[in-house]
Amino acid sequence: MQHVTSGWNPGMTSRKYNEGLSFDLTFRDLSYAAGKGKEVKHILHGVSGSFKSGQLTAILGPSGAGKTSLMNILSGFKKSGMTGQVDVNGAKRKFKQFRKQSAYVTQHDHLLLNLTIDEYMTAAAHLKLGNTVTDKEKRSTIESIQKTLGLTNSKQTKVSCLSGGECKRLSIGLELIDNPAILFLDEPTSGLDSSSSMLCIALLRDIARSGRTVVTTIHQPSTRLLDQFDHLYIVAGGRCMYQGPVDSLIPYLQTMNLYCPNYHNPADFAIDVASGEYGNVLPKLIDGIENGRRIYQENSVTSPASPSLSHDTGFYEDDEMDLMLDVCSTKKKGKKKNKDEHHYGSPFYSQVAVLLGRTWRTIWREKILTTMRLILHVCISILVGLLYWQIGDDANAIHNNAGMLFFSLIFILYAAMMPTFLTFTLEREVLIREHLNQWYSLKAYFLAKTLADIPFQLVFPTIYMVPLYFMSNQPMCANRFFMLLTIMICMALVGQGIGLFFGAAFDVPMASYFAPISCIPFLLVSGFMIQVNAIPPYLRWIAHINFLHYSFEGSMLSIYGGDHPPLSCFEDYCHFRYPIKFLEQFNLTHSSYYLSVIGMVVSFIVIRVAGYFALRFKLRHVR
Repeated sequence: MQHVTSGWNPGMTSRKYNEGLSFDLTFRDLSYAAGKGKEVKHILHGVSGSFKSGQLTAILGPSGAGKTSLMNILSGFKKSGMTGQVDVNGAKRKFKQFRKQSAYVTQHDHLLLNLTIDEYMTAAAHLKLGNTVTDKEKRSTIESIQKTLGLTNSKQTKVSCLSGGECKRLSIGLELIDNPAILFLDEPTSGLDSSSSMLCIALLRDIARSGRTVVTTIHQPSTRLLDQFDHLYIVAGGRCMYQGPVDSLIPYLQTMNLYCPNYHNPADFAIDVASGEYGNVLPKLIDGIENGRRIYQENSVTSPASPSLSHDTGFYEDDEMDLMLDVCSTKKKGKKKNKDEHHYGSPFYSQVAVLLGRTWRTIWREKILTTMRLILHVCISILVGLLYWQIGDDANAIHNNAGMLFFSLIFILYAAMMPTFLTFTLEREVLIREHLNQWYSLKAYFLAKTLADIPFQLVFPTIYMVPLYFMSNQPMCANRFFMLLTIMICMALVGQGIGLFFGAAFDVPMASYFAPISCIPFLLVSGFMIQVNAIPPYLRWIAHINFLHYSFEGSMLSIYGGDHPPLSCFEDYCHFRYPIKFLEQFNLTHSSYYLSVIGMVVSFIVIRVAGYFALRFKLRHVR
């Protein structure tokens, strides 16, 4: 394992963001309930506490005690279902400004597997530090963090090839780029061995020593690991049973006639007490600490958990607090910012550019998925071409040719839709983490995601259409070929939009069921299964908002519309030798190809907008 440099240097990140600022975090009477109605579950019950800058704080407790819920509320990850107040330096927390000055590292390392460490950190630096920090300064910041975290030798290694400890250090390093004043970590040692856990906690201790407020949940730490922490906050049954220095834990328990056996881990003993192994002593412990309102210190009087007692910077009124936060987020004095620039490190166009480049790399390196999609389009094209060999100019096979074109539309739809919602659903966890930590706006992410996949939706339908068009002997006219190809590309874009919508709204099992099923009603009223004028009047309106109806119309008009010459006839009589008769049968003689394209484009836009709002709704409900 690569050595992790000890001693955190706060100057290695962009000091202009948080230089000279220390934020003390206090909270009062926090309660949290999950669920609704009869199924509501109360998780936190009026807990209070105070976490100081310059200290490494551990939130400890048995499973289900409410550690993660408390962490999520303090970090801003959860906003609904809670009551109480969170203060920063004595002033009420302003959520958006607070999120800019803090970072949250979740328990699971949700990372893009196809990026290298250096590429990941470079993209994060561009997003977090913005355009006013030079590339040289960004490079220096990245190299310093990599050296401190012991990632220098593996900086060109893809995330998929990293160990668990390296992934955890990368997750921490990504959030340290803009030097946050408050750092939250949910069980950072989960899945790590004892050596990696010690290195991780030692790093966090050094970060705290630089004046930062570092708060982490931890599950059953070893004695060596516990000694690394400065401040301990123990949760039991949604209430606080202890708050104070690590060394004062055992003396506090002894005041309640609870004696830790010799050579026994104090953390394990405290968890046993919290779990009820030593009787019903929790009410006494909670009352002794006043549910977190007081901090216990051995050989001294317990002090209220108030920022006014041991606060280095004094009490800040709202105006002073706003001034501090404005200093942290201002990059150039006197420069007027729009709303997006105020809450994010870089402007909107820079966010889109960085995300677009990053998404391109991840898609291009998904060699298995990209190669399989390419092979699938080629193989299905050749198979369909062999099945419908040279029927395009046969008057008696005109229905078969229409069926082939309709099948091609369905294939292009599902070939674009299925991979999109599968990959996007898995990537959504990365989006939640990065968006929560104010890397970029949701609009920038969604626009970059849309733009990044468009070239593939141009290439794959083209690869599919070229061999099939000639093998099935469609009209040898460039104009008709490109008209049909345009319809196929529009269908691919619509399919991708549907995949994004269901990937944003549901998890993988639900999306894999509902996404294909949702297209069946549109397929029935597309005009191929049943003619539009034969649909009952009370359902006919569906055809006018149906992207499959417009695509079917457009494909038929591409091949058989306009001044199409007579088809070849190999029988005594061919009713559809003149294609106009075939269009009359489907009531397409008065239809417009250009209106079909417009209908597809409108469908594409509507589905994309719906996907954006579905994702926005999903992110809000995560909180």
